[in-house]
Amino acid sequence: MEIATTRHGDTKDIIIHVPAADQPTVLVGEKLVLHIDWPRRYKLMRMHTACHLLSVVCQYPITGAAVGEDESRVDFDMSETIDKDAVTATMMALVEGNHPVYLQWITDVELAANPDIVKSKNVRPPMGLGRVSLVCIGENASVDSQPCGGTHVSETQEVGAIHIAKIEKKGKENRRFRIRFATPETASAL
Repeated sequence: MEIATTRHGDTKDIIIHVPAADQPTVLVGEKLVLHIDWPRRYKLMRMHTACHLLSVVCQYPITGAAVGEDESRVDFDMSETIDKDAVTATMMALVEGNHPVYLQWITDVELAANPDIVKSKNVRPPMGLGRVSLVCIGENASVDSQPCGGTHVSETQEVGAIHIAKIEKKGKENRRFRIRFATPETASAL
């Protein structure tokens, strides 16, 4: 049975798997075994980690983001013009630096005492369960540390060759960065 999407139930700790159209019906009490589409998941992990690296290079508040298998976007609250090739080069230096990526837990109280670690301008990390997951990049979080509940690779070199395909002006003070995996043509330019 293919699962098309997931959503939260009555609370954030309940996850509902929604089957794709025309999938067989499951009986109440029937035992199921879940298999992850690993090639898809791994691409998402690589791309999600790349978004974190972009937030290290562009240290502006994040106003929106979307992670995709082949392209992701991160929107920043910024009016400056920035060179996409320079951003790509700095991101690739972080990738090639092969920094460890790991999770660490902090309490809700610790997060409240350190609000600057939240990079998103509009979305706050989920609190109320007593602890919050931080994704840390680099030894002792030397590259980055921010609240995140997503999936990531275990070291930056796993991200692979990436580049900023486009920077779009989405308002007076909003820039959208589109990250893509490098193709053989774009990889030779990196």
